This record gives sequence, C-alpha cells and structure tokens, in this order.
Amino acid sequence: MNEELVDRLRQAENAPYGKARSALLEDVVRRADAAGEDDLAFYSRLSLVTAYVLGGEPRKSLVPFARCVADWDADPGRYQRHSHKFHWCFKYAPSTMTKFPEVPLDRTYAVLDDMERRWRAGGHSMHAVHQHRWLVAHHIGDVQAAAEQFRLWSTAPRDGLSDCAGCDPTSKVHHLTSAGRTADAVALGLNVLDGQYTCEEQPQELLTALLPAYVAEGMQAEAVDAHRKAYRILRGRAGRLREHADHIMFLARTGNEVKAVELIERHLGETADPSSPHAEMMFAAAAAHALGRAGDLAIRQPKAAPVLAAELGERLAGRALELAAQFDERNRTTHTSDVIRAMLTAEPWLDYLPLSETARRARLHQQASPPPAPVTVAAEEAEPATPAGRGWLDRAEDAWHRGAYEEAAAAWQGFEQEVAESDWTPVDRARVLDGRGLMAQNDPEVAQEAWREALELYAASGEEVRARRDRARIGRVLCAGGQVDEGLATAEEPAHWLLANDEPRRRAYWQYSLAIMYAQAGRPEDALGELTELRRRTDVDDDLRSAAVIAECDMLAQLGRLEEAEAAATAGLGSSDAPQRSAAYKQRGWLRVRLERPAEAVDDLIEAVALAAGTPGAEVHVALCRVELARAYLMTGRTLEAAETGEEALTVLDRTPGLADPLEDVRGLLLNAYRALGERESALTKVRELLAAAPPEAHPAWLGMVRQDEGLLLQQLDRDEAAVDSFLAAASFYVAAEQPVDQVQAVRLAGQSAAYLGNVDQALELLERVRLVLDALPSADPLVLFQTAGVEWDLAMIALRRGETDAAVRHATRAAELYERGGHDDMHASARLLIAEHGSTDEKQVEQLFTSLPEGHDLWYRAGWLLVDRLNAQGRTHEAATLESRLTE
Repeated sequence: MNEELVDRLRQAENAPYGKARSALLEDVVRRADAAGEDDLAFYSRLSLVTAYVLGGEPRKSLVPFARCVADWDADPGRYQRHSHKFHWCFKYAPSTMTKFPEVPLDRTYAVLDDMERRWRAGGHSMHAVHQHRWLVAHHIGDVQAAAEQFRLWSTAPRDGLSDCAGCDPTSKVHHLTSAGRTADAVALGLNVLDGQYTCEEQPQELLTALLPAYVAEGMQAEAVDAHRKAYRILRGRAGRLREHADHIMFLARTGNEVKAVELIERHLGETADPSSPHAEMMFAAAAAHALGRAGDLAIRQPKAAPVLAAELGERLAGRALELAAQFDERNRTTHTSDVIRAMLTAEPWLDYLPLSETARRARLHQQASPPPAPVTVAAEEAEPATPAGRGWLDRAEDAWHRGAYEEAAAAWQGFEQEVAESDWTPVDRARVLDGRGLMAQNDPEVAQEAWREALELYAASGEEVRARRDRARIGRVLCAGGQVDEGLATAEEPAHWLLANDEPRRRAYWQYSLAIMYAQAGRPEDALGELTELRRRTDVDDDLRSAAVIAECDMLAQLGRLEEAEAAATAGLGSSDAPQRSAAYKQRGWLRVRLERPAEAVDDLIEAVALAAGTPGAEVHVALCRVELARAYLMTGRTLEAAETGEEALTVLDRTPGLADPLEDVRGLLLNAYRALGERESALTKVRELLAAAPPEAHPAWLGMVRQDEGLLLQQLDRDEAAVDSFLAAASFYVAAEQPVDQVQAVRLAGQSAAYLGNVDQALELLERVRLVLDALPSADPLVLFQTAGVEWDLAMIALRRGETDAAVRHATRAAELYERGGHDDMHASARLLIAEHGSTDEKQVEQLFTSLPEGHDLWYRAGWLLVDRLNAQGRTHEAATLESRLTE
C-alpha cells in the first residue's frame, strides 16, 4: 500500500470535521484512484461520506456513497474488511435524502428496502433499519407508521450497527416529545447522560433534543444547563443550522428574545450556504418566531446594512413557508407546512427563564422591588406653592442638593422663562450659570466656563460662600481631568474653608470632594484621613456615607491594606442606592479574589452584576464586574461560567473606547477558559486578538508569553509548521526582554515541532543554538539545569525517531543525571524508563524503577508492562502473570 497516501489519509482523519477535512479526503480519493489503490480508494470514499455528513455538506455524500455501493456490489468479497464501515455509511443515506425536497420520496423508500435486504443478508439486527424507517415516517408526519416503527425499533436487539448510546436515545427523545410523552423522554435521556461519549455528535445532540421535554416537566435548571452545554459545543461546528433553530426556539419561548437575536446574528450568514434546505427552513422559522418577539431591534446582517427585526422576520417566515411547500409537494402531505406554521405562532413556554445565576439574581431583585405606590395628597396637604421670581432659583438649588436633578433643571428653566433677563441681578445671573455648570458636568469645558463666569460675578458682588463653592467645583473638575496640580491649587483652600463655614448640610459633601481630589493627586493617606473623619460625622446622608466608604475602600486597597479594605467595602453594602451597593459588592469581590477567596468573591460579583444589570448607563460597570466574575469562576474551576461571563463582558468592552486594559484582561481570561474547556480554536482566536491589540509599548516579555501561548495551541491543533514560527517569534521577544531561560524554552518548543514535522536538521540546529545560550548562564541555576536536561531529552527523542537507540540512551542518561540533580522526579523517571526500554535488558533495573513509582501513575503502568515482558523473557512466567493481574485490576 502507498505509504504516502496512508499518511495523507491519517492526516485528513485527524483534522476536525468541516470543509478542510473533506478537501483533504477528496485529494486522497483522487490520488488513490490515479494510483490504482482500489482498497484505499474504497475506504477513503467511505471516510469522505462521513466527513460530508458530519462536516455540514450531506448532499455531497450521495455521490461517493453511490460509488461505494457500486464497487461493493461488483465484488463484495473484495471489500469485506471494510464491511462495518460500509454498512455504517449506508445509514446516512435515508436521513440525507429526506432533507432535500428535490430527491423523490420513492428513492428514499428504495434505499430503505435495499438497506433492509443487506442487513438481513448479513445477519444483522433490524434495530437500525426500524430506526431509519421511523425517521422517514416521522419526517412526513405519518403518525401511525412512526409509532409502529418506534415500537419495532425499541424492541429489536442492539448490535454493532446500532447508533451509539447517545445518538439512539436522541432520536427516541424526538419521537417521545412529539407524541407528548415528555416525562418518558426525560427519563430516557437521564439514563444515558451520565455515560461517556466518544461520538462526534454527543452529548450536544441529546441535550438539545431534551430542551422542550425539560421545560414541559418543570425541570428549568436542567433546561438551562442543557442549552448552555449543548450550544457551547454546537456553535463552532459546521452545518448545525438545524440544531441552532432548536436553541433559538428555546430562547424565544422562555423570555430570552435578546439572547435569541444574538444567536440569529451569529449564524444568519450560514443560510447563504446551508447544509440542507431542511436545515435552512427550520432555522428561518425559528428565527422568524424570535424576531417577531424582539420589538424594534435593528438586526445586524452579514454583508448588508442592519434591518429591523420585524422586516427580517417577515422575510425569513416567507422563506420557511416556501421551503415547507416544496417538502409537502414531494411528500404529498401538508405536514411540513403545519409544523412551520406552528413554529411561527408558538406560544411562550415561560414568561422568563434566567440563563445564568446573575440573571436569576437580577430577576429576584426586580420581583422584590414593589411598584411605586400611587401618590395621594391629603386635602390639608396642598401642593407646594409655585415659586415666583428668585424662588425658582432657591427651589433649583435645593432640588439639586437633594438629588432631584430633573426638578432642579425644571426650576432653573422656570426662572429663565418667568424673569426677563434684563431684570436679573449679577447674583441671579451667577446662580443661573451655576445651574448650567452643574447640568453640564459631562462636558467639563462647558461646566468650567459657566463656573468661572459665575465666580467673577460672585466676587464682584461680595458673595464669598458662593464664590468659594465655584472655585472648589472648578478645582474638582480639573483634578478629574488629570490637571491635578492646578486643580488642587484652585480647590484645596476653598474646600477646607467650606468644610468649616458652609451650610451644615453641605459640609460633608466638601469633605468628600477634598478626599476624592487627594486620591486623584496620589495622596491616599490624606484622602483616607478625610474619609475617616467624614464617616464619623453625624450630618451625612446614607448615600454620601456609602460613597465615602467605597472611596475609602479604594484607598486602602491602593495601600495594600486588603483586609481593612474588605471591611470598608462591607460597610458600603448598607447604602439604599442600588448602584452604590453594586459598586461595594464589586469592590469586595475584587478584594476577595486578591485575598484568594474566590468562592466568596463569586457570590459578591454576581450580586454586583444583578444590582446594576439593565440600569441605563451602567453597561461598562456591569462589564467590569463580569471581568472579575469570570476570573473568580476560573479560580473555582467553573470554566463554562467563566467563558460565558467573559464573553458577555467582551461584547461591551470591545465596543467602548478607552478600555484597553480591561479588554486585554478579559481576552486573557477567555484564553484560559477556552483552553480549560478544550476549545483550542477559540483560544487561538483570543491569543491573536491579544497580539493584534497590543500597544506599541507592550513589554517584550508579555509579547513573548503570548506568542508562546499561540505556538502551544498550534502545536495542540497539529499545525506544527505555524507553531515553529510562533515559538521563534516568542524567543525573539524574550531576547529583547533579556530573559534567556524563557528564550531557551521557546526555541526548544520550536525544535520539538520541527522534529514532529520531520525537519530533523532544523530541530538539531535549534538545539545547538540553545546550547550556546545555556553555556553562557550559571550551570548551577535550577532553571538552567532544568533546560540543560531538557536539551538532552529532546536529543534523545530525535535519536529515537531516527532509530539511533544507542544515541538515544546516551542522551537520556545525561538527562536523567541532570533531572535527578534538579529534583525533577517525573522527568527523571521518564528518562530512566527510556534507558530501560532501549538500553540494558536487566529486569532488576526495571524492577527498581517500577517499585519507586507511585501506584497508578502512567509511568508505573509503562514500567510494569515492561517488567512483565522482561520477566517472561527470563522464564519467570508465574511472577509475570501475577504482575499482569495487578496491572489489569
């Protein structure tokens, strides 16, 4: 057999399902045909059939499948070694044919009859045959035939051609749910969900199928868990529009229309090249249903301008009904159109089902907040008299102080409308300017201009208190804008004076302002002094006291006094203001993460998000809370929640300018979460986003670490050629950072990838380069010692690949000595095992190694089996058998 083609086939079958894998297999089939390698061509075509079906191109599977059937029937004995794979691929045909309305139904029935004939001829159980007859009956809406085939399928014995332990129940769950037997569907699903799956389609397919049954049976937590786990796996897979439709319907019917829209926007582009008309139809119907409940949202489209939800929904509904009519014409029923109309008009399952703990907690807060009581005014409590003249200004200033900002704005406007400007005194004009400045604090330049003009008028009129107020206001705005020296010079003296001489109700505010300015000036001790004093005052309202506590917490954290900061944050939880309580919970959660108490931090940060979620203007605050929550989730091993929470934060941070640091932070957290979840492609995307967004002043050590992460992910994805480039780029950054040991590690990794690719000369050249670096470093340094041992180990691996066992043993012996000197027990044991496997045949040496290893360790098993072989070779068969029993227990 052509070894080059076998290697190409192996490479193709190691690639993820999708167009890339299919293209590799197509190339193998062409080459095998051209080389006259009929057996290899037959097997590769069967692999191509599977790749098309699982890679989102099922229609393409019919041509290579038909060729395999023809080749098999022409000479059945020739391909008997591939019998199982051939019959397994046969099962794909009926399902694929139902998804394309242009394929006549009679042809599908003919394939089913042929399938049954082949199964009976081969002595196989009818289990898979009844399953596929059920599938066709279920598809066309023949309820009686489907029920009978389900009965036969359920009673036929399973065999090697039955669907796996996850896929078989998935189809049965669909049947039971459609028949209204949701309790039976749940029971069936629960019996198999705890098992181990090796199938490409599980457990995500079973979890998706169970969604309506879970909701019908009131198992809301299980429904949420199933949606989150299943969609997480499905969303990156090719050709999964049908399953996405199920998740969109679940979201739309549980009050999560906004989340449903997110899925629609993410997958809408896939309708341009759907896996099948049936998948496109189901996605279009589900999306149209969700969009009909989404209000006036503008929906992003691929390669087109945004469109209103209602308009897009109408278009998709029309497309779904158009395709349904084609299926009904083919099937000679109205069943498919009935199904689509039912989807389009489906009623909600629940008013609202929270999809996360933060959403659940936010819902509880909403339910706990009673609606505002209607305002009733007793006869004797007449409305306050409408102000006149300067009374408007008095009301405005009082309302502003009370936090009634709309009332204040209306009062200032009332004065301007009632009193002609020609009648204003200089003080009147200054008070109006005060109002304009206060109302324009989001535009510091406008505010300062108003207050400076007012300041001149007050000074000329002898209004000392009001003049000092404006000086303090101007100084605070300057400090907030980064002009700290000028700000403090302007505001410090008047703020101290006002603290002693202004109206009593205002004094605490000036003390708070002074503390904030000291904090902005990098004087945390002075800020703390003012805040501590403020907390002792009796003339402070609760909200200002809570704000002061939060600021005090910040100062204590800056000074590294984390336990005191935590106590301050706890005191801040007493605020009656939900945004302030959210800030206090965020601070305490942040502190508890740093104090290495992440489980407590999780609860605080959930509460921080829940209190602020949905509050206008709080989106960035909520996103920053989510960043910390993602970190806490990661630290507690809750990687799925970490990934989802980080993604929610990223959505906001990515579109908000001026947030480079938290954006980098959340991308790093997502990288770690994806890695922990095994989502290597997603992790690689995040690494590259980090690199693309890196500022010019980014530290080379950080860049080296990120490029090395990129290389490791490429290595894990079997893209070693690209990995070599990433590792060498990392090494260059480490050189710039003057971190030679990290440079050595990166170059060694590049050498390992090069050796895996068969580029042995390059690998050896890289290791020689590493030796020169290590020779210039202190040999007794533990890190240098470890890397020196690693070079010898890498050389041993290369020697083994080249069949040079003597050289491999020589290098492994040096590595073992160095690893032992450095105290690296596992690596020392690995080197000793290599020496034992390829060097001396003395069983004593292996026995000593075996007894030194912890039982159950991977190396313990390897050494054990080697010892079994050595004992048998020495004729000590009884001892060998005893050891073999121990190893297989």
